Amino acid sequence: TDVSLFLHGMGLPVMEESAHCTDSAQIMAFAEKIRQKRSHLPFDIDGIVVKLNRFSALLAVGETGKSPRWAIAYKFAAERAQTKIRSITIQVGRTGVLTPVAELEPVLVAGSRISRATLHNAEEVYRKDIREGDTVFLEKGGDVIPKITEVILEKRPSEAIPWKMAKFCPCCGATVVQLEGEVAVRCPNEKGCKEQIFRRLLYLTTRDALQIDHLGEKILRQLFEKGFVVSPADLYRLRTEDLQQMTGFKEKSIQNLLQSLEKSKKTTLSRFIMALGIKYVGA
Repeated sequence: TDVSLFLHGMGLPVMEESAHCTDSAQIMAFAEKIRQKRSHLPFDIDGIVVKLNRFSALLAVGETGKSPRWAIAYKFAAERAQTKIRSITIQVGRTGVLTPVAELEPVLVAGSRISRATLHNAEEVYRKDIREGDTVFLEKGGDVIPKITEVILEKRPSEAIPWKMAKFCPCCGATVVQLEGEVAVRCPNEKGCKEQIFRRLLYLTTRDALQIDHLGEKILRQLFEKGFVVSPADLYRLRTEDLQQMTGFKEKSIQNLLQSLEKSKKTTLSRFIMALGIKYVGA
């Protein structure tokens, strides 16, 4: 039985864009056809799926513990676009790592407007010779994370100069350090650098850690700047009257956050250890 006809007969929605192929040449021809139509489809895709189309064949080849042997994904090359780097800023992470970030002229890539892209570390910037004012190719790695893949040298402005990593933390002014054998450049001021403290607090709220819903970066930033939350324990001291001072925070939002904080107390040991954000300790 034809699987797609069977599903259609059951009243389930079936992709209109499909083809019956008998060899690899026909499969590749179909893939190219879909690739060209990709930007005009009413939803985002990153490739096609090639499947055996007979129940008897499906049963014969079976599957592994994780995936079927009768279906395989064929991924298209990531979409890319041209844009210009307005500036390169430095972001300080929870472990003190200084990460260069490209601030871009906004551009549409794979369905979303991109205005920032991480440059990972100083060595990456030096290797690709990325400079402020450069015109670059931007794509989404795995169609998710924006990355600069190439500098268009013929469009480089004459005044563009090589970028250099900061010698001082842009947040607290501490002299940065680079440990032997590490690519990362760090701010060593763990207890005094406000951005490191804030990033550690933010990490504690994430899905991998305590997963405190209704507490996004903007809300936490407000609480931090107003001095209501400076340490993890402060989160559990928050009161209704504190949250009423937050911009745009109404009664329902306050209730949701307080409930999420209460719920987060019932966590697992592994999540609690993750939330502590200990250097070199991962999942």
